[in-house]
Amino acid sequence: MNTIRGPIPSGVHSDSSSTLSPCAAATFVVAAPRGSVVALGGIDSEYLRRLLDQFEAQRDSPRALFARMAPASTTEAVIEQVINLLSCTARRLWPIWFTDLDFGECRNGTLGRLAATAMARRAAAEIAGLSFPWVEAAVGLALDDRPPRVKGTLPAVELAQLALTVSRCGLVLITDVEAARAKSNSATLVHALEWIAHHAHVAVVALFPELPSIEPPFDRILYGARHVLVAADEQIGRVNAGVPANTDDEPWLAPWLGSPHPLSETEQRLAKALGADIELSPLFGCNQFVDTVRGSRPKVDLVWMHGRLVVEIDGYGSHGNRAAFMYDRHRDYELTLSGYTVLRLANDEIAQDIEKAVEKIRDIVHLCRDRMT
Repeated sequence: MNTIRGPIPSGVHSDSSSTLSPCAAATFVVAAPRGSVVALGGIDSEYLRRLLDQFEAQRDSPRALFARMAPASTTEAVIEQVINLLSCTARRLWPIWFTDLDFGECRNGTLGRLAATAMARRAAAEIAGLSFPWVEAAVGLALDDRPPRVKGTLPAVELAQLALTVSRCGLVLITDVEAARAKSNSATLVHALEWIAHHAHVAVVALFPELPSIEPPFDRILYGARHVLVAADEQIGRVNAGVPANTDDEPWLAPWLGSPHPLSETEQRLAKALGADIELSPLFGCNQFVDTVRGSRPKVDLVWMHGRLVVEIDGYGSHGNRAAFMYDRHRDYELTLSGYTVLRLANDEIAQDIEKAVEKIRDIVHLCRDRMT
């Protein structure tokens, strides 16, 4: 297996302590220390997202939030981008905040707001660093279907509170630095990332195609930097230059286990449709790991364990190049060897005709049941 080994910048030694395998890269990201900025070279956000989506983390592990940074001329502008990203993510996660606190029973009425205030008070008492006045106001905005941007909050406070809202177990902010620094002042960008890591008490992982030389301003974030050694046939984002990478600007959290991904409208819509179906609702679990006879444990979108049926939802952004196509087919092969039937549904198909998608699932469920008798 040929390995692409990009140049290691001067001062960063190409030994086992400064290089990572792709699998180790996911562990490195999840374990990144809070309050710090670390650099990762040789990998882009598309490939890292795939690795983290398949990473078998614990339920109390930190979550990684992918941030697509636009060029900005000032530190304040970069910080505002991140605050907006966190606010947008929190709004889409609602009514599940602080990793596992469900405000779903709180309605936008007098009693509902009283219940939400009581929950907010308990959350502030249990979660270190969470401000009750802020979370009370933020919950009120969410009940009004508005972004949780509390007026009069200092940026440092707002960053920290929103980060806790997204994940009380720790947050890793991941951003492709190369695109942002092409039209930004590099010193401004580095300073902003350091400021965000410190004040939001999050880890920031800065991605580079190749790690920069140890010169100002990047020397400040290259301590402990790693270079990912990615095999040629494992390249996801760059293997087929004729196919565009995912250009979706929506936020993405990974890893996610055990329920429909809150930032995937397609997963949410399909899960809701299945949940309303008397026959199918008891069968399927979402985002679960499956053991194969080859020793792998792929995470699948939907699985009926007893019937050994896997349903995968395909979007062009993450499956639209040669390497991703090959990877998915290899997963299907291992699942088939392990006795699973694999049904793939396209995002567009679910969006355009959810009833037809559910009927396809029902047809395969009946086929699996016939085989079991």
